Amino acid sequence: MNKKIIVALLLLGLSYFLAAQTEYEAYHYSVDFAQEGKAHHIYWNSTGFTPGDLLLRKDMQLTLDYLAAVPNQKTTYIRPHWLLNLIGSRGIGTNNPEFNFSQLDAALDEIISRGFKPIFEIMGFPSLAWKVGDNVYDDAAQGQKNQSVQWNPDFSKEDDYMQWYHFVKAMVSHLEKRYGEEELKTWFFESTNEPDIQPHFWDRSIAELLNYWDATREAIKAVNVGYKFGGPGTASGTSDEFKAILAHADTGINVITKQQGSIPDFISVHCKALPYQMIDMEMGVIEYIREKHPNFKEIPFWNNEADPTWGWSQGYWWRAHPWYASFVVQSIDAHNRLLIDSTKVNYGILLNDCGFMGDWYQRTSLARFTNPLDDDKFWLFKKPVLSVMTMLALGEGTRYDVHGYQSTRENVVVIPSRAHTGEIVVLLANKPYFGVVHDDRNQNEDIPLHQKNKHDKQGAVVNLSIKNPGFEKPEMMYLQLDALHGYAHGAWKNIGKPDTISSDIYRMVSANMDPVVVSQEIVIDCENINVVLPPSSVALLIIREKGKKMDFASPEIESIKEYSGFNGERKQFISWKQAKGAIVRYNVYASYNEGEYQRVNPYPLFERGYLNVLPDNVENVKYRIEVVNNEKLKRNP
Repeated sequence: MNKKIIVALLLLGLSYFLAAQTEYEAYHYSVDFAQEGKAHHIYWNSTGFTPGDLLLRKDMQLTLDYLAAVPNQKTTYIRPHWLLNLIGSRGIGTNNPEFNFSQLDAALDEIISRGFKPIFEIMGFPSLAWKVGDNVYDDAAQGQKNQSVQWNPDFSKEDDYMQWYHFVKAMVSHLEKRYGEEELKTWFFESTNEPDIQPHFWDRSIAELLNYWDATREAIKAVNVGYKFGGPGTASGTSDEFKAILAHADTGINVITKQQGSIPDFISVHCKALPYQMIDMEMGVIEYIREKHPNFKEIPFWNNEADPTWGWSQGYWWRAHPWYASFVVQSIDAHNRLLIDSTKVNYGILLNDCGFMGDWYQRTSLARFTNPLDDDKFWLFKKPVLSVMTMLALGEGTRYDVHGYQSTRENVVVIPSRAHTGEIVVLLANKPYFGVVHDDRNQNEDIPLHQKNKHDKQGAVVNLSIKNPGFEKPEMMYLQLDALHGYAHGAWKNIGKPDTISSDIYRMVSANMDPVVVSQEIVIDCENINVVLPPSSVALLIIREKGKKMDFASPEIESIKEYSGFNGERKQFISWKQAKGAIVRYNVYASYNEGEYQRVNPYPLFERGYLNVLPDNVENVKYRIEVVNNEKLKRNP
């Protein structure tokens, strides 16, 4: 059993976490890298938002820049709602309907140009006008209000679902012509979102849903049988709609082909809960599939809205906090151990649906501050839930088992791996349990006292033994993400929670957006590593051979995109190619008005992108990127 210990918080230089001494729980874990590992398939590399109209906005485009900067392009898939609402039309109901795809193309271009792949929901309906006007949604940008301006086919009627079939076929053919067959083979097409939430997303019967499913699937497959289509993306697991679609796809008669069955390429559901509750919910769905539809048991399984709770726009303190980052790590560890390893689930995608745009307390990856007079003037601050994606992406390679868990459902978890580049990467997280996350009493910026009292008592010290690391003289870099490291919201609160953000305030707060390298180039005893994990924290250990040479040419810059700050300040997001061969950090250098190059980032970056705020009176700027080569941590004054 774990024993309570008293930890002097001078350990690892973290003396300022709490006054004097604090009671932390002791954990002892070991990993043997001589044992056979498993492919560390990154299946959590996705996000989503609503509506697709946002892709035409500058603040969403900068959001995409940040998501694309995660190392190794490990935010890969983007899942927007209501994409079909961006399509105009004329002549629907005649023998020669025409469709205007220009707005859809512009939106998808923002995704494709950054290296993302769409999870393209066949959701929404084309406008009855050639030029699409403003779509109107509810306050959460979920349900649509102005459907009278759209084509609304009656899927109970053969003429209507056949028109839908021809429309979807025309749309996919257009996408194939624009982006190419090989590109579309890397996408996923999914049925309409959460058809079991009626009438919010789907206001038709189950019989109509099945006709919609057949017409949609067969239209996509008619263009290319290699294009992937699945669903049903239901909100309530094995709801009536879920059961009906699986039964129909398994043994029903397809209204288009008149044949029995039409196997989906993936099966998706939404299970929103704390990680171990989420595992139980998903396992219930998986067991239903295995029992009722054994033909589908090997099909990839998705939870593509795997969030702590519903209601993206509702405000909760923990969405700005490192707790959310630790939730993501615990969720991934739970899926690794309890579904993929233990029950051999063919797990396809675990999507944290936090690509929305909003404030600190909404389900977003960045907090947005917009000029009320001009939506194109804004600032964005990274939240810990985005920063942790970089920490996770660095460990792609081979995953190893951890020994020492006292329970299969620990709050303190460890994910060890050997990266493709040879380094050992160990991710540790402490996600406290503080009670119900969806609680009307905590819809504010501060943790309620009844939750704080539970949360703050759950610190941890992990003693980690790494056996057979494969290094003669191992050295370690240690990163920390917690309420004092990489917590931009905390920095913003400390300066008075300003709503009007100047460039100076932006620089001050943004300097606290990323996990902090608290030590590096430390030669270690791999069999005796101690890590302090305060409540709600994530730590990353990168271990490599001391003195390993890392000589890299300056990475090539891929794009420079310009945006405007809250008061019209010029800011540029610089993206560059990933350096290969080692886990590295980058520095960004700028030359203003043909002057000398100077470093503009306050600390070295693991991401492959950076937002630079230009000084006043800069007419032209040039950039170069350099790889940090065993440089001690430095910060600009």
